[in-house]
Amino acid sequence: MGLDDPFPIEKCSGRVRGAILAEFKGRCPTIREVASISDAQWLTVPNIGPTTLEELRSMTHAAPNGEERPNTTGMPDGELLSRLNRLQRELNIIVAEIRARLSGGVSKNNQSR
Repeated sequence: MGLDDPFPIEKCSGRVRGAILAEFKGRCPTIREVASISDAQWLTVPNIGPTTLEELRSMTHAAPNGEERPNTTGMPDGELLSRLNRLQRELNIIVAEIRARLSGGVSKNNQSR
């Protein structure tokens, strides 16, 4: 796949497909056109967030012959997924702690009035 080939929009999720078509006024762009838009610009497009941007970028940086790119971390997929799950659990605990502290601070402020 060359940079001037059509972007493989059929391989994208519906959310990414819709965002790309909206951004390019209903036409299928080339890989080069999609790749030329900065991450900051993509993140301003409706329905494009960090996850969908990652999906989009994986399509623009695919191996030229269409093969899967090798795992650059050297870790097996199962280990990566386990690590991801652990980090997400830790993040959720931190978010809950922050929310608890914020809501505790709000109720303390209300009591002092």
